[in-house]
Amino acid sequence: SRSRADAVTDRHSASMATVKRNTELKKVKFGTTDMMVTQVCAGTMTWGSFNADESQAHAQLDKLWQLGVNFIDTAELYPVAWNYGALTEKWIGNWLTKRIADGTVERSKLYIATKVNPGGVGNEHPTRAKKVHGYDEEIVEWSCRKSIERMNCGYIDLYQIHWPSRDTPLMSTPTFRPADENGKIKNRPMGWHDRGAQEDFDRTIKSIMKLFELGLIRHWGVSNENAFGITMLCQTAIRLGCPLPVSCQNDFSILNQTYEEDTWEAAYRFGIVGLPYGALSGGTLTGKYFDKSHPQYIAKDEAERPLDKCRHRVSSDFQPRYGCSQAMAATRECVELAERWGITPTELAIAWSIARPCNANGSVIIGTTTVRQVEECVGAALLELPDELMKEVDVIHEKYRNPCMYYTEKEIWKSLPGLPPAASEPEPEREQ
Repeated sequence: SRSRADAVTDRHSASMATVKRNTELKKVKFGTTDMMVTQVCAGTMTWGSFNADESQAHAQLDKLWQLGVNFIDTAELYPVAWNYGALTEKWIGNWLTKRIADGTVERSKLYIATKVNPGGVGNEHPTRAKKVHGYDEEIVEWSCRKSIERMNCGYIDLYQIHWPSRDTPLMSTPTFRPADENGKIKNRPMGWHDRGAQEDFDRTIKSIMKLFELGLIRHWGVSNENAFGITMLCQTAIRLGCPLPVSCQNDFSILNQTYEEDTWEAAYRFGIVGLPYGALSGGTLTGKYFDKSHPQYIAKDEAERPLDKCRHRVSSDFQPRYGCSQAMAATRECVELAERWGITPTELAIAWSIARPCNANGSVIIGTTTVRQVEECVGAALLELPDELMKEVDVIHEKYRNPCMYYTEKEIWKSLPGLPPAASEPEPEREQ
């Protein structure tokens, strides 16, 4: 019997539809702010780890600016995987200082987003570095000032809470489990500070209010949040007279659409727009891990970033959810879908994220390690995916429902049938 996917493919072949490619990057009014930002935002978290040379980061920043991208996202935590904390912001600051001095960049035309994390990683505080906190006024002000100092940027356009300080699971699973009587919490890789009481939200909002009062930030946002956290933060902000958060930076891609469940409704009701990360699922959705069946994708970066230098091969224990067996199976179908439409898998993944309603008037973060990757990822924002193609992605989603996420037991999820993980080397031959 023929599948629905076969029928959709036949309809595409019959219609000979094409993907429209615009010539200029579109800018949108970022949610409730006055920021006119590009629909892609420069991600920076690998600069200082996977990109070991500062000149590589500067070259990517130069290309991003040249292509018209006016939005950068970073964090005191970055870089990630190893060498954590502060370095990425310092590299951005060195670039910004140089480019403002030579007249290439005007500060007021570049929007900078960064984050404070409750693990204290990267805050460089003399007594509270790497100590878990609950976003109290002292540490939040300290972190904000240090970020401004490192980037030499004068102020922060968008200051974000990197993840909740309360006892809620993070990453990899949307399933809630509170901490037990011994303080242990399932499915949370980092420590927690509080249990999400009203006083905890009051403390966070008062810290944000102080940053506004001091003129250190223009707007604020949340990250890795859920519907409860967004609702409590917004209601508390309204009660205390603090501006509402303007954006939510959660993990979101073809392989992980859990944000569109109840979290997006909470964000939508309070006028919060999407600023998602993970559109390429840590590089998995580029197709480069199919080095035998689709060798053209890794070949594009073979000189600068061969497969043994790519994320899942270098650090297999860092964000393995992106390259799990089920995710690889879904990705293969995405790769083949993109090829049928004459675009790259990277273009499909990023353009799809931009087109989702939850990201309307928002921006999608792109992560790169080479100038060529910058060009392809920014170019993806020029595409307008037709409804027919969006529906074909829906078919894949219904078949592989959020394969990057597990709902009950991690070990069960890891043992599910699919393709070998992205960390496997080499790609096995495909069965005929």
